[in-house]
Amino acid sequence: MTFKATPVFKTKILPTLIAGLLSTQAVATEKDTDNKDIEKIVVVGATTNSEITPEQLDNYQANDLEDIFRATPSITVGGSLGIVQKVFVRGLEDSMMNITVDGAPQTSTLFHHVGRVSIEPELLRSVEVQAGAGEATAGSGAVGGAIRFKTKTANDLLNADEQFGGLAKASIFSNDGNKQSVALYGRVTDSVNVLASYVNVSRDNMEDGEGDLIPGTGSDQALGFVKVDAEISDSQFITVSYETREEEGEFGKQTNWVQTIDAPLFKTWSDRETLVLNHALYLNEFINLETTLYSTESSLKRELYTWNAGIKTTGFDIRNTSDLGDHVLTYGIEQKNDEVNSESYEAFGGKANEDGTVTGVYAQDHWQITPDLLLSFGVRYDAYELDHTGLEASWVKVDGKWVVEHDAQGNPVTKSKDFSVKKQDGFSKNIGFKYTLAENITLSAGYAEALRGRQVADAFTAGEVNDNPELAPEEVENIELGLEYNDGTWLFEASVYQSTINGVVFDKFKGREGVFYENIGDLESTGVELVAGYQANQFDVLVSFNHNDVVLNNMPFIWPDNSVEGGKQQVIRNNVDINAYEYGGLGNAVGDALNINFNYEVTDSIKTGFNFKYVADLNDIEVMHRSLELGWVDELGSIDKEGYNLVDVYARYEPTEQLRFDLSIQNLFNETYRSHGSVGDFSKFGKGYETLKGMYEPGRDIRLSVSYQF
Repeated sequence: MTFKATPVFKTKILPTLIAGLLSTQAVATEKDTDNKDIEKIVVVGATTNSEITPEQLDNYQANDLEDIFRATPSITVGGSLGIVQKVFVRGLEDSMMNITVDGAPQTSTLFHHVGRVSIEPELLRSVEVQAGAGEATAGSGAVGGAIRFKTKTANDLLNADEQFGGLAKASIFSNDGNKQSVALYGRVTDSVNVLASYVNVSRDNMEDGEGDLIPGTGSDQALGFVKVDAEISDSQFITVSYETREEEGEFGKQTNWVQTIDAPLFKTWSDRETLVLNHALYLNEFINLETTLYSTESSLKRELYTWNAGIKTTGFDIRNTSDLGDHVLTYGIEQKNDEVNSESYEAFGGKANEDGTVTGVYAQDHWQITPDLLLSFGVRYDAYELDHTGLEASWVKVDGKWVVEHDAQGNPVTKSKDFSVKKQDGFSKNIGFKYTLAENITLSAGYAEALRGRQVADAFTAGEVNDNPELAPEEVENIELGLEYNDGTWLFEASVYQSTINGVVFDKFKGREGVFYENIGDLESTGVELVAGYQANQFDVLVSFNHNDVVLNNMPFIWPDNSVEGGKQQVIRNNVDINAYEYGGLGNAVGDALNINFNYEVTDSIKTGFNFKYVADLNDIEVMHRSLELGWVDELGSIDKEGYNLVDVYARYEPTEQLRFDLSIQNLFNETYRSHGSVGDFSKFGKGYETLKGMYEPGRDIRLSVSYQF
């Protein structure tokens, strides 16, 4: 299903969507030389999946993750600054999802106050979102679902009769920055195509809706991208892409929290390099082999604490799809290795390394039992292994300050910390169906399991991590039910779901004892999604609604209790609201969201539209569970999240085939708001919590761009 991302209808989107839906029930052997993905069928969770197109991103001049997912009600992005943005799908953080760029996973976290996902919208061919655990082909560890970014190729930009082309684009943002990009692409030979792109973004500190400066939000970004695709033979294709991305700026100590005007900012540098090779062999109905090899290296260096961290991810995915008449069977093997390292680069404060490997074997069958009934079922086996090594500094208190202890020769006093997490493995199953009840009416249902073992640690806290022999893998159960009516003009869709991650793993901070990965309870996400759409000759409108509850159950806490011996008592709590401060890495409670998207084609050269998003208040969120356990506060408290209304508008004018002007206004009415995906406002709890709140999002931003294609 590719309708849920509030698409902009290029000409007539609903007929296109019907064709897309029908293709999911056809034999999956169509050659797709650009994205090397012949597995087109999705049944489990089909009605809550979504796709975002390049035209949507261009219309609103998307510049970061917030812009990419702005019109998708089931997704919330927190953090007004690109480097700190985190994506929440159905209230679950992106760390619970399998996120890939052209098949290369974006894994782990360099620093828990920054995001782990970064992508340049200019490069994107599509964004696919699988909400919730799904089919066996979704990849290892997809307990919360998957997000797949796919980048463009030269063929996406060239007309059939063109050999070479280019695109130059310049943009200016009133709040407050500019962007330049250039892309060159061409057919080197009849079978080899090349795309090269460079993007530069420079932003100063932004202003909120009140006109107040948001300190620590300025940064400079530079991105280079090269992609080569070649047709080796009529049945064999290969694509190689390389991306390098750099960002630097001066950010606050807790990068995603509000910074006061007089608070110090610290220089921070981040970079990422990704190399991906995709190979496809489409030989016959039995052999449709796809291979993906990848390597991604990310690093973050901070002036504060003179600390840096790095993550290297390498791996492969080899899968084959066989057409066996009424059955389309996809099966394969994949392996991913993550290496995390962190250390201080001046005065020694310790260093740590974690090396984690997951190997998966999977099979998914789609059985067309009758013309009206498609059954899907699959299984996968995953095995997780992880080793930890490190040197831990000995800290002592001198004149009231903690410093690293040194021996008589002036060398830092250290002790080694080496351990291995016992192998965690198991099977995950799924089953689902799609049934045509009547003309244009489809019922679908699915049940899916997913297993995830211990992941490599957040690089910043890796040195504080201790072994936990009792740690068990997470196991998720996801149930979805969907009903859809689609006649090419009208679309109605209703979906309900419940996802439970049993024994969810959280990196618990225990003060001077360090960090322990523990199974802390069951994380449950339940919700409803509704969609209604209408397509006319020159306009389209789509209305979508999302309601989600994300809570922790069976949560054990050790809280003060003067009525018992020892003054502490274990308490089991249910329906514990998730918040991004105390449960960072798991999720964040969000309010109900309503989205209305309208697009109007005035003439062949003029298009316009708007997007309205309403997010409801979310009040009385109980907090301070962990803080009470750690002795930081004496009692529980609550916070509120204020709702907000956002209106974005755009207009496009193409006087010629080569020249195009885009005007978009984000946050038209200058709303002052804090995204529900950001850290909530804890400042009312007084000393030590004054700045514990997420930054406001930017106020009105008028974006003007001009692009020339040759």
